[in-house]
Amino acid sequence: MKSILNIIICLGMLSFHSQVFAQRVEAPIQINIDNPGFRKMVVAVTKINEGKNTPYRKRLQELLEFSGFFKVLSPRAFTDLEGPNLQTLGIKDTMQSLDIESWRGLGVETLIYGKIFKSDRSYRVHLVAANIYSKQKITSLHLKKVSSQNIDSALRKFADQIIEKLSGKSGIFNSKIVFIGKKNKGSFKQVYTSNFDGSNLKQITNFPAIHLSPSYSPDGRYITYTSFKDNNPDLFVYDTKTGRHKKVSGRRGMNSGGAWSHNSKVIAFTSAGKPGSGDTDLYSVNPNGGKPSKLIAGRGLDVEPSFSPNGKWVAYVSGRYGNPHIFAAELDWNSGLKILKDQRLTYAGWYNASPDWSPDSKKIAFASYDKEIDRFDLFMMDPDGKNMERLSLRTGDNESPAWSPNGQLIAFQSSRVGTANIKDQYHLYTMKRDGSEQKEIKLPLFEVTQPDWGPNLDVEF
Repeated sequence: MKSILNIIICLGMLSFHSQVFAQRVEAPIQINIDNPGFRKMVVAVTKINEGKNTPYRKRLQELLEFSGFFKVLSPRAFTDLEGPNLQTLGIKDTMQSLDIESWRGLGVETLIYGKIFKSDRSYRVHLVAANIYSKQKITSLHLKKVSSQNIDSALRKFADQIIEKLSGKSGIFNSKIVFIGKKNKGSFKQVYTSNFDGSNLKQITNFPAIHLSPSYSPDGRYITYTSFKDNNPDLFVYDTKTGRHKKVSGRRGMNSGGAWSHNSKVIAFTSAGKPGSGDTDLYSVNPNGGKPSKLIAGRGLDVEPSFSPNGKWVAYVSGRYGNPHIFAAELDWNSGLKILKDQRLTYAGWYNASPDWSPDSKKIAFASYDKEIDRFDLFMMDPDGKNMERLSLRTGDNESPAWSPNGQLIAFQSSRVGTANIKDQYHLYTMKRDGSEQKEIKLPLFEVTQPDWGPNLDVEF
């Protein structure tokens, strides 16, 4: 009787496990990136008809690793599985010919394969990401005519598609970062842009003067910045399409920290209060120029405005109670722009600065000076100031956080030297939103400060 019972139990367990396996095979693979402890997905990128000077596989590996969502398997682990068939078979036939069990045995969940080959004077791009368990396509990119200069853009577009399909979040690989850079120790601070990873570095300003506080418009076309080129810190708007620079506020004294509203209707910035008072207030101005309007005024300094992407709040730094702290003001857009009420968000920290909203408006990243260790570090909190988290510690000064367009990474300036707690020149770094995987974005500049991360733009071919 006991043996029969054991057989029944074993059969039941086998049935249960087969159902679980079937569900695993047929269910779409997803990355739950909203869980801070999410497991990285294992992905393998096969050869993509590459020659010595066309490292397409390597580029895709770099992109997926940069996202922080994937564990990219080394090609050395699956050399025997690639074989010539992945290079010669048609795209639709490839999945049916694969040794699926062997790929599964390596832990691979997503397989990337395809072809990029020359056709006349341009290239054809055919790339596929597939679910190893279900043998189903996750996403694909098929382009019939791509110039050699745009192949990298095509690879970035494909990597963005993978992230969006597997996580439900937009990608970052066709986004840019704007920042202040110095070529060498004695040069002026200028405005620069680069791709998300530091490639395609471009200098936006070239005036023999100091430049500060660059910021992207929501659509990525315009950049605000402050320039001393006319012997006063004036606010300018740069058009990335036409290359034109336009002064939008030249009030006597400070015009700095330009921040775009969610609807691009106004730019908030810091300007002098009453002449000779030493105070600064927040003003708003039309992006096309005109007379600025006072937005927030109070005793002491009011600086560094940052609009929430949902349009409901503007965060800023105020010294009205002594040391600088983060505040948030509720907005009314029904008849122009009005302040309904504001509230103080931070109570700890000797000096709190540079608030920046996450794309979903659910978090604010900021810098705070820790007097006990003589360091600025990065923190994150809810819009009401609760659930404070520390993101950096004992790695030089860390300031000026800027969220990636999908809210999963934060760019910032750091004076660290490697992993040592030593202050040196500032350089550009990124980290995951929980503070992990902090790494430098290499740029050929002496110093890099004040980053702002622009939107992820759709690329057309």
